[in-house]
Amino acid sequence: MTRMPARWSLGKRIAFRFGFLVAVLQIVPFPLGLIPGTWRLRALVYQLWDCGVVWTARVILGIPAPSQINHGSGDTTWHYVQLLLIGILAVAGTLAWSILDRKRASYARLAGTAIVVLRYFLAMMLLHYGFAKVFAIQFVDLSPTRLDQRVGDMSPMGMLWSFMGSSRAYTMFGGWMEVVPGLLLLWRRTSMLGALAAIAVLTNIVMMNFSYDVPVKLFSLQLLVYSIAIAAPQSMRLLAAALGYRVEELPLRVRMTPSWERVRWIVKLVIIGSMVLGLTQFVDRARDWRPPPTPLHGIWQVESFVADGVERPPLLTDPVRWRKLIVSRGFVTIREMADTRVHHPAQIDATTIRVQRGLIDEVWSYTRVEDQLVLEGRHRGHELRVTLRLEPEPLLTSRGFHWINDEPFNR
Repeated sequence: MTRMPARWSLGKRIAFRFGFLVAVLQIVPFPLGLIPGTWRLRALVYQLWDCGVVWTARVILGIPAPSQINHGSGDTTWHYVQLLLIGILAVAGTLAWSILDRKRASYARLAGTAIVVLRYFLAMMLLHYGFAKVFAIQFVDLSPTRLDQRVGDMSPMGMLWSFMGSSRAYTMFGGWMEVVPGLLLLWRRTSMLGALAAIAVLTNIVMMNFSYDVPVKLFSLQLLVYSIAIAAPQSMRLLAAALGYRVEELPLRVRMTPSWERVRWIVKLVIIGSMVLGLTQFVDRARDWRPPPTPLHGIWQVESFVADGVERPPLLTDPVRWRKLIVSRGFVTIREMADTRVHHPAQIDATTIRVQRGLIDEVWSYTRVEDQLVLEGRHRGHELRVTLRLEPEPLLTSRGFHWINDEPFNR
């Protein structure tokens, strides 16, 4: 005899309907874009979202239409208006659903399906961010430009990025702490362990995002709520076990017909395979995007500065003379005498530096003998001959690790 599911309370049914609709609206268009050949459908969904957000901003809020272009920020005006629109749609949908389906006793099967979708979505995000740390994509090694910047001039987010980038070992540790829960979430028997680990990891991430003003506050909170939702159905069993009470073993998953079981496995393999393919492409593209280190990588202190045949003394009021030339991957930074830093994209080979200054290309020739550099070329209308010396590696990157410290080395 088939066992009838327990009847949920009215409040639980309404809460589930609202939460279900919010989650669907937030994770859509997943898994579109993940599976090969679905990029156009994914783009179409984003276009529909953009139309809805623009309409909400103009008609309901009476503000200018926000742009969907985020430049790496997930906390833009567009995202907050989208969150408001999701709330409006979820409330309206919950009201309609509650009226049309008021006789339903529970949503046990739909809740189980929703948990599975949340597991895969959360796993994909954790694997994405985790491998971005493992392969030094999110937090790269500190550039000479960053090392030459005063701590007080850093933004809170810049400080966090510098802290993470200064230790490759800790960055990789943080990455694996996201990768492991992501892998555990892909399988039913380990999903609870994955959800609990994800709660711990994401709580720390959310705190860092809020404490250091990282513009991924909304999304990190969203992922934390999903991890809690995945663990919530077994929360009382976990509490009982933690208090020393005996808990029963979870019942086996209800099996479907052999045909539907094969379909389920095919869908699972397609999604996991798409994740592997997407993560591989993400890592390859990110590595190709980063230019290789240049032969002049480092911070160069100006020793002699000749402009138009005249030696320029190191006066703080001189707008032409340089204090330093800082060479990083793909660009150079000129620290002027007034301590202003000017960044220029640059391509560097064995003998020349090609600097892009707006629409103007400048070609400087150089010769280097060990830690001394002589640079010649035209810059901002002046013919320059600059002699520079490479600064020693900063303490932050040269100190290294020590097992024995007879006293704290805190500088």
